[in-house]
Amino acid sequence: MSKRLVLLDGHAIAYRAYFALTAGGDSRWQTSFGEPTAGTYGFASILLRVLEDERPDYLAVAFDVGKTFRNELHPEYKGTRAKMPDDMRPQLDRMRELVDVFGFPRLEREGFEADDLLGSAAFEAAENGIDVKIITGDRDLLQLVTDQITVDLSGGRLNELKAYGPAEVKSYLGVRPDQVVDYKALVGDPSDNYCGVPGIGPKTAVALLERFETLDGVYANLEEIKGAARKKLETNRESAILSRELAQIRTDLNVEIDYNAADVTRAPYPAVDKFFRMMEFRTLIPRLKSVAAENQLPNEDQPLLFGAETAVPNGTGAVKLEHCATKTVIVDDDEKLTALTELLSDADGIALDTETTGTDAMAAELVGISFSVKPDSGYYVPVGHNGGRQLPLERVREALNPILADPKIRKTGHNIKYDLIVLTNFGFTVQGEIFDTMIAGWVLDPASNALGLKSMARVILDSEMTTIDTLIGKGKNQISMADVPIEAGAPPPPTPIIRCGWKNRCGTLWKRATQCRCTARSKCR
Repeated sequence: MSKRLVLLDGHAIAYRAYFALTAGGDSRWQTSFGEPTAGTYGFASILLRVLEDERPDYLAVAFDVGKTFRNELHPEYKGTRAKMPDDMRPQLDRMRELVDVFGFPRLEREGFEADDLLGSAAFEAAENGIDVKIITGDRDLLQLVTDQITVDLSGGRLNELKAYGPAEVKSYLGVRPDQVVDYKALVGDPSDNYCGVPGIGPKTAVALLERFETLDGVYANLEEIKGAARKKLETNRESAILSRELAQIRTDLNVEIDYNAADVTRAPYPAVDKFFRMMEFRTLIPRLKSVAAENQLPNEDQPLLFGAETAVPNGTGAVKLEHCATKTVIVDDDEKLTALTELLSDADGIALDTETTGTDAMAAELVGISFSVKPDSGYYVPVGHNGGRQLPLERVREALNPILADPKIRKTGHNIKYDLIVLTNFGFTVQGEIFDTMIAGWVLDPASNALGLKSMARVILDSEMTTIDTLIGKGKNQISMADVPIEAGAPPPPTPIIRCGWKNRCGTLWKRATQCRCTARSKCR
């Protein structure tokens, strides 16, 4: 089976992403520090979609770098295009940075457009037996289509693409891919600001090329063309020839792709994870992890999937967070309660959370209280479960109230106002400095739709929390938190499970890559 190379038209995708996400004038596309991100986010989303859906063996991206030889041939080339938005130029630099972080080849050359680099790279790869897909929003690239080279054009939605092979090009434009350049020489291209033969429209151009095959064939047989069309062709011969030169994509440039760098299985996905966190692309991180699980192979140079540490930007630098399994202690006797109170009394700050029977803080019954003072350990104090060993609420209140009321101990929680109301209703007094992680998340990004504790834990800590539905169910089968077994509130840490390290399509999960027993394993390398 042939290897597959996907080539991305960086500038075309950048413009597509930027205008798709800013069309409604939405100002939320910026980081908490004010950096605009609409184009960068859209570009990153499309890049992930390509890795998710296309599953290429290799990937490279081409960008424009300035004026080209076409501007020398025709100074007005692309002269009618609107000026690039001021906030898009720095985003193009970020897009280039993202490509570099992935490690994928970035194709750029002074004097040539991205189209020329894409065309030359595509033909070179096809000659070496590699199938090629070009993803762009530019119809000009349809001229590159062959049996080995397909072109995907963006559709109505950001991640919507339509694939064009030879038959699709003929159906779409009415001409074969090898006739697209002559077609554009006749009809012109307003977006690129060359006029072809004024007065010759698509229908006439298709009819001429069906009859005479090429532009040269048309002019070699002018005497056979009747009426106004002949006069237009005679009068605008030079314009047609110039338009053909402008429309012709170069396929003869020496563009060498480093296929080791282009190999998607060699991409440093943990580094991309750090980039996404820096850019605050929270919703893209789960997709990135899925892509990494599908593509990243274990080797000596990088860890499988994501490493033990993840950099989380905080505005002044990077904070290293170590991922570790949390040990949870169920405090269900006096000895454990005494140990907990001693631990909490010596802490400068504690994190707390309540488990209750409902979301209405004024009506909910208290089921349990959770505490933590360091990342790798937690304590659960059950007080209102309908079964299981637990301490009386009065005993717990007597032991913990002095700590909760101590103004020198900082209290941290998520939407902690709810917890404070519940605790107050059940006789606890909470005083001192209060820190709410949900408010902090909102301050950093007021437009975020991921301020829930589970969402923030996933994005910031790379940690998946147990969902409430897992514990109490949904719909008619839903139970109260008080009916949930105490042990379910503090389960042992799960055994890490990672996706099979072989590049297979079976999707099976194994604890170790060496356990893979995929029947197609010999073909997965």
